[in-house]
Amino acid sequence: MIRGLYSAASGMFSLERKQETLSDNLANAQTPGYKKDDAVQRAFPKLLIQRIQDFNENGKITSAGGFQLPGQAITIGELYNGVYTQERIPSFSQGALVETGNPLDLAIEDQGIPAQTINGRPVKPAAFFAVQLPDGTIGYTRNGKWDLDANGHLVTSEGYRVLGADHNPIQMTDSIRKEDLFISPDGQLIAYPNDPSRTRAVGQIGLAVIQNPAELRRLGGNVFQSENPVPFIQDAGGTNPGISLYQGFIEQSNVDPGQTMTDMMMTIKGYEANQKVISVYDNSLQQLYSVGKLNG
Repeated sequence: MIRGLYSAASGMFSLERKQETLSDNLANAQTPGYKKDDAVQRAFPKLLIQRIQDFNENGKITSAGGFQLPGQAITIGELYNGVYTQERIPSFSQGALVETGNPLDLAIEDQGIPAQTINGRPVKPAAFFAVQLPDGTIGYTRNGKWDLDANGHLVTSEGYRVLGADHNPIQMTDSIRKEDLFISPDGQLIAYPNDPSRTRAVGQIGLAVIQNPAELRRLGGNVFQSENPVPFIQDAGGTNPGISLYQGFIEQSNVDPGQTMTDMMMTIKGYEANQKVISVYDNSLQQLYSVGKLNG
């Protein structure tokens, strides 16, 4: 009985963490470039149930066919001790591109990157913008909603400086405004594209391709970090594997609000079912305690 109580409680804990994941996804459904998390649930180690001392007077087991077998335990089945939420794994599927018309809104389209096989499983690499974090390290994001700060640095909506192909923050000089910039599909920044006398390249967006995005660690809602250095595709020997940038567009999150709300309701139903199981066990234990108390 106690084992069933523990199994129901573990189910409640696991569903609570899943609900937290779904809530985070729903809260960021309108965050540009946000990648949803999937809660991975695992079962606790299972136990093998066997009948013991199920012998005849000769110490042997009589099979269904009447044969006398040496005394040994008979397997009944398997027993699971409950579940737990092992981890939250981001999903890096492409979000929809929405046109905004803002000159510093930039979206990545990386469906042209070929999949590769890692440990016998197909893995889809993903492209990211590189940003400078407050501690000086490099972060990776799909958030292309940018602006210029007071010093002319290109920054994300979270305030991180966007890195160029030279691994340094991109900074506009000579009072270049965001309306004066054109960003090509390969990430080249061109100032005054409509004025041939002043047209010039002023930078190159730094792009990184993560071969196995599952290895990334989420730092915040929209920024990831890699334990190992990731080369930019513009570095020596690097090539563009099938990435296009779209100026005046943002990539929406890959969260499906309708499906997420449905999953949240199903999670609540599962949580309530485990609550009822615990309630039944609690009533049974109270009755057992009452019987024992009266008999005592």
